Amino acid sequence: MKSDVVTIQSPDDREAIRRIGRLLRDGAIVALPTETVYGLAAKAEKEVVDRLDRLKGRPADKRYTLHIGRCEELTLYVPRPSLQARKLMHHFWPGPLTIVFELDKKSLEQTQNALPDQTYEILYRDGTLGIRCPAHPVTSALLTEALAPIVAPSANPSHQPPAVSAAQAAAYFDGRIDAIIDSPGACTYRKPSTVVRSGSRGLEVLREGVFTQQDILHAGTVNLLFVCTGNTCRSPMAEALCRKYLADKFNCNLDDLPKLGYSIESAGIAAFEAMPASRHALEISRERHAPLDSHRSRQLTDELIARADLIFVMTPMHRQMVIQAAPQAKDKCFLLDPSAEIPDPIGQDSSVYRACAEHIERCLSERMNELL
Repeated sequence: MKSDVVTIQSPDDREAIRRIGRLLRDGAIVALPTETVYGLAAKAEKEVVDRLDRLKGRPADKRYTLHIGRCEELTLYVPRPSLQARKLMHHFWPGPLTIVFELDKKSLEQTQNALPDQTYEILYRDGTLGIRCPAHPVTSALLTEALAPIVAPSANPSHQPPAVSAAQAAAYFDGRIDAIIDSPGACTYRKPSTVVRSGSRGLEVLREGVFTQQDILHAGTVNLLFVCTGNTCRSPMAEALCRKYLADKFNCNLDDLPKLGYSIESAGIAAFEAMPASRHALEISRERHAPLDSHRSRQLTDELIARADLIFVMTPMHRQMVIQAAPQAKDKCFLLDPSAEIPDPIGQDSSVYRACAEHIERCLSERMNELL
């Protein structure tokens, strides 16, 4: 028996959308167009995925990407996406980007409690989940209408090029799948989505597709800005110690952080330009293998504020002045220590600077875990 070829002109064709949505919900396999290539949409249920494995001719331990119809559905599967992932979603979703999310223990427990056991086991085999939100309007409507988690690998047998038309999907799978959707505007890119992992190694481009690694870094880099008064003591130490914290977290060299999607800067609200870090700040930072030898102070500017994704200040006065200069920064400007000021050590001895650095380190550990 031949597969049913269904032409759907737009999401307004509600009767057809509802019919295909029911098919997917009931366990059918349907070839759907996206803006990249055709996919084989299937419910994330063991019997259906086993059938999908046989159709694709691929091993059962290979992962499938979850597809969602609307960006808002993400939190059903990833309760706490990282700031990097949120930036990528803002720039590229809906669209040809697959994000592999690393979930922490709490998020995994939350999703495990919310999903059927076999669905959870299919989607979260190693604590990660790849998700894509396609831009093709008909496919978005179908995924939403399915009311079930849908995976959708490319529509091709293993070692064959992906189908980029309904006719090609039929050539591969006619009579072996339940339906093939033909719709205007399918597969405009005619190449796979880019795949990016966001997690313990920062941003990792696992596969270039429509977007290049440069596109991903440009859109997904997290810009952190530390602000104090003169930009010779507290904020330079915070910048250097944050860089060291992230390098240790990602097990990389300090100079590799930009490649992983992190930019760390500092400035002062009343800084003289091009002053070196203070003598004790240099000393304490070297002790912690977070050198400040090349640091030169700079004045906080509107450009620095606008570029930053998160701004950390040392005192409430600093926050007040940042917000006075740029009211739109209110929701991204925070006290590094939410419960206390970080006192200015200027003019004090090395023990005071060391205590200041320890204070900053404690706050960085809490803030980075909380916000990144």
